[in-house]
Amino acid sequence: MLGIAHIKQSMRNNPIGVFDSGVGGLNVLEKCAEILPSEKFIYLADEANMPYGTKPPNEIRQHALDCACTLFEMNCKAIVVACNTETVNAVNARREMYPSRIVIGLEPAVKPCFRELGRLGYAVALVTAATFGSDKFNRLICECDGRIKPVARPELAKLIEDNVNDIKAIAPHIYEILAEYKDAEAVILGCSHYTYITDIISDFYSGNIKIYDGASGAAQQLKYCLKVSELDALCDAKGSMRFYSTYFFEKNNAENNTKVL
Repeated sequence: MLGIAHIKQSMRNNPIGVFDSGVGGLNVLEKCAEILPSEKFIYLADEANMPYGTKPPNEIRQHALDCACTLFEMNCKAIVVACNTETVNAVNARREMYPSRIVIGLEPAVKPCFRELGRLGYAVALVTAATFGSDKFNRLICECDGRIKPVARPELAKLIEDNVNDIKAIAPHIYEILAEYKDAEAVILGCSHYTYITDIISDFYSGNIKIYDGASGAAQQLKYCLKVSELDALCDAKGSMRFYSTYFFEKNNAENNTKVL
């Protein structure tokens, strides 16, 4: 019978799964690969069910479960839920279902932003409708003395997904959203897709704004969990990335249905 140490050693070369509803999680993947260059990554875009942010919680949980199951069936040693909406609505359910696996969520960077606000300043948290309606997110906001103002825009993630190759085209729409918050001290990106509009937000505030997202925090948490679990790849291992989309993904024939995003 194989010992625990031997099993862990054999899993160190297994990939790490990262999933989101579309291209938003690619920003999280980039951060993870940056600090873990020896790791192999599999990215799964659930484009067939994009966007998550306008769906009811039970539907979000089901789609996320399907993605997690698919990645674990592909022998992933850990998964990163690169989606704020799924994290606040369902990541605990994933951890309960896979208690022996590493499951990292993407949290809106509310706490670090709140800690760094000036004495009288406030921040805008751009989130999806599903995140806005979640108990977990609202408990987090309640701890911030009314200085984090959540703004839910159900259409925004899909708009970014559709215009990712010409993101400046949606600048007028972003400016309209932010017009009411010209005196904000910071903006929190509460959806992984929103990282693509960082420059637009910065331009609106003429560069005088702090912008927070949770990608770096998720990547650091992944690195820590792999280390303490003795599942981190050896330093001389060669990292890699594979990309899949649910539009092209067939459960029993994944290798022949690859779509590079």
